[in-house]
Amino acid sequence: MKSFLLLLLFTTSISFAQDIETIKIPKGIAYNYENNDLIEKAKKTIADNLSNNNDYRILDKNLIIGPELWKRFKDNKKIQTIEKGRVTFVVDNVELEGKYSQDLNDSKIIWDELKKEISGDYIIRKATENELQYYWSVISFDIEEPLLIVETQNHNYILNLLKKDLKLMWLDEAPRFDRTPNKSKMYKNGVEIDSLTKGIKETSLEKVVFLSTDQDLKENSSIEDIQEVMTKTNLIFDELFKNSKGSGKIMVEFEIKKKNNEIHFAVKDQIDLEIMKKFEKRVNRQKYPNSRKNSIKIQLIYKVNSFNDTE
Repeated sequence: MKSFLLLLLFTTSISFAQDIETIKIPKGIAYNYENNDLIEKAKKTIADNLSNNNDYRILDKNLIIGPELWKRFKDNKKIQTIEKGRVTFVVDNVELEGKYSQDLNDSKIIWDELKKEISGDYIIRKATENELQYYWSVISFDIEEPLLIVETQNHNYILNLLKKDLKLMWLDEAPRFDRTPNKSKMYKNGVEIDSLTKGIKETSLEKVVFLSTDQDLKENSSIEDIQEVMTKTNLIFDELFKNSKGSGKIMVEFEIKKKNNEIHFAVKDQIDLEIMKKFEKRVNRQKYPNSRKNSIKIQLIYKVNSFNDTE
């Protein structure tokens, strides 16, 4: 049983009338508060799932590992057994490598490895200004509470839960700003990473490309909507192409509008065109989220019996 300490940080700007614990939000960041009861419930859910080996209530099949944590987790032997979900988030032409779990058992593997790292005392708290600056730099949606930090002696973990069911949707690690107090670090698009390697030859989602600006994405969409687009399309792709003998790449470009979305497809190399016809038909029949106002564009790049692009 892991020992833990729940630390509630109160500031002079707490709103007692609405029972909301407020924090200092850096200028330019869109941050949406939730009431303190929900935050306390989220803290308890995190603590229960960290201390109980058989408690996975916090998990769903969809879970994103952000770029800072993925730099360490990608070499973890247990996590390397998760074959699918190697994702490159492209924001403002900068490639950020991460992981996208699409299966509950895979999410459990990730969570179990996280628990191994949190072996001693920890604190569950809200994010600091620097931590918010980092998180904001790698996402393309408004920050929605519950967003909590699990602080240990060696690492500060970012956990963003969905408010509707307290399922963990984003797991990352915040840089330890306290370790370099005399250095001011500015983060744009997360952290620098090495060029993509070819990876392994497989059939899976290779990368997600955001063709809209950060601002447009934040103002007109959300992580839940983007996840819905990815999940629905991934399920169709996996079902149709898992046994395909062809090889190559598929690009699915979504122009998400306020009313009628547009979807465009492109292929290269030796993709099975009969399967591709079925894929296009089923994707076009899906009901995808719409934008809030202005349209945004997202590309999903799939590889079929192929390696990653190295560009």
